[in-house]
Amino acid sequence: MDSNVTAVAGLLEHFLTAEDIRHLDKASFPTAQRIRASRTGAHKARLRGGTTEFADHRPYSPGDEVRRLDWRIVGRSERLEVKLYEDPSTLDNILLLDGSGSMKFADSTRTKFSYGCSVAAFLAKLLLGQRDPVGLSIATASEPLILPPKSNSMQLAQLLRTMRQVEPQGKTAVPAQIRQLAKSLRNPTRVLLISDCFVELELLEAELKMLAARGHRFHVLHTVAPEEVSLNYRQPLRFTSLEDSLRIDANPQEIVLGYLAAMRKHVDGLRRICLHYGAGYEPLVTNRPVGRALVDFIQRQGKR
Repeated sequence: MDSNVTAVAGLLEHFLTAEDIRHLDKASFPTAQRIRASRTGAHKARLRGGTTEFADHRPYSPGDEVRRLDWRIVGRSERLEVKLYEDPSTLDNILLLDGSGSMKFADSTRTKFSYGCSVAAFLAKLLLGQRDPVGLSIATASEPLILPPKSNSMQLAQLLRTMRQVEPQGKTAVPAQIRQLAKSLRNPTRVLLISDCFVELELLEAELKMLAARGHRFHVLHTVAPEEVSLNYRQPLRFTSLEDSLRIDANPQEIVLGYLAAMRKHVDGLRRICLHYGAGYEPLVTNRPVGRALVDFIQRQGKR
C-alpha cells in the first residue's frame, strides 16, 4: 500500500473512530449550497462519479467508497486507486479551529480541542473526497497558523499532522483570525468555525459581517463540554480560567440558574447571527459521536 495512504490511515485513527469513518459514506455537502466564484462560476460540490469528466486518481484511504475504486488499476498492479471527477467549479474551504486556552477544558469527556480536531478531520476527509480544496487555520494567542486550501493527495495528511502538533493556550484569537481571513482570502470560501465561542458576540458578529460582505460563507460548529451546558456540579468549587489567572470560588447550586440563563442568551445570540447571514449553526457537545453529529448537521444544511 502507498506510504501516504498508510500515513493518512494512521492519522485518521488518531482522530476518528471506526464508527465516525463509516459515517463518511453517509455525508456529502449538498450541491444546493452554491456560491458565485470569480474563478469558475457557480459552485457545485465535486461528484463521486456520474456524468462529470474524469480528472485524476488518488490513493484509496479509509472511508472512501469501494465503488469509486479503479478496478483496472487494482487488477494490473494491486494498488488501490480511487477515481476523481471534475465538476464545473470548486469551492475553497477553511477549517477555522479555536486554539485558545478554554478549549483545553475537559471533565467527563476529552478536551474540547481534541473533539474539535476530530470534527476538523471528519470535514477535511469529506470535503477533500469531494475534490474541494481544504485549508486549516488555528486561532491561537501567538502567531496564527494557516494552511492554504488545496485539494492534492498530500493535503489531508498535512492537515492532520498540523493539528497533532498544536497545544491550545492563551486568550481567544478567533475574531482577529476571522478578520485576517476576510482580508486575505482571494476566492469565495466557506469558513467552518469550530469553537466554544466564548467571546463577546458583538465583536464576533462584526468580523463575521466583514467575512460575509466579502463574498464568503461561514458555519458555526459550537463545541462545548456537557458540564458547560448543565453546570451539574454539587459541591463548592474553585473555577479557574484557562485563558488567564482569574479564579472564582462559588457554590454551583447557588449560581446555576443565573449561569443557565446567561448560556441560553449566548446560544440564542449565536443562532441569531447565523440566521441573519444564512449560515449554519450546530451545537456540538463533546459526549456526542463526531460522525453522527456531523451527518445530522450536513443533512440539515441540505434541507435549508
